[in-house]
Amino acid sequence: MPVSQLLCEGASNSPDVRVLLKLLSGRCGEIKPMSGKYGMGVRIIARRENLGENNVYGILDGDFKSEWRLPENIVAEWENDGIHFGWRWERKEIENYLIDPVVVERALGDMAPNMETYKTELESARDRIAIYQAARTALSANRSRFYPLPSSFGSERGRENHPFPDAFDEDSCRNSMFQTLAAYQQIQCISREQLAVSFDAYLMECRQSGCRYQHYLHAFAGKDLFWAMDSWLRANNFIGANAFREKILCGISKTAEDIAPWLQEWENLRDTISRIL
Repeated sequence: MPVSQLLCEGASNSPDVRVLLKLLSGRCGEIKPMSGKYGMGVRIIARRENLGENNVYGILDGDFKSEWRLPENIVAEWENDGIHFGWRWERKEIENYLIDPVVVERALGDMAPNMETYKTELESARDRIAIYQAARTALSANRSRFYPLPSSFGSERGRENHPFPDAFDEDSCRNSMFQTLAAYQQIQCISREQLAVSFDAYLMECRQSGCRYQHYLHAFAGKDLFWAMDSWLRANNFIGANAFREKILCGISKTAEDIAPWLQEWENLRDTISRIL
């Protein structure tokens, strides 16, 4: 039986919903945003029981991976205790796809920035936030399950209040990481020393020539890459990170093209869902 409901992260009219609506048009029923990922599996089971059918699924962000695996450009199966709940994006979050030069060029068309310049600035953004991504990955990897420990820190940016620091050097990131841990120490099992060891290991992967650095469009947070380009985007008539993302989303919504072939993983997700009978 075809997918009747696909649950996803994000709020109403979020980037997740808007991309999925375009990508899966006519290939599944309702696409429902569930805000966060926690409890989504329980909601899927409840909906399956209520409908009496196993055609409700979900899709989760890829998140920061504790152990790095080379990208295959296909969605991962989401299974727990033998139950198939749906899929996981291979990249960290939906913004990792939106900031991809292929998507930017196709979505914006004649309004796209010079793509060689854009790629250079995107790589500069990668370099600027590399240490911060190691800190975020360490916090995420060491969080006790079901207990809060934010993986981001810094000033809140934009209407979504996305935390993003002003300084990205190693000392600043290390100190902010420890401050975050101290604020949640009572409900976390990880020690400062353990977190430091984890951070050092991820630094090697996130710095130049490291495996995550080489695949930064998968491993680094897409939202952070957008904000790292904010000043350049403002200087090039794109108003800023949020406005640029919105232009890309509008371009995706309005294009007459089939967007699935733009990225191999998008095509893989659509083919996977289309095969469910």
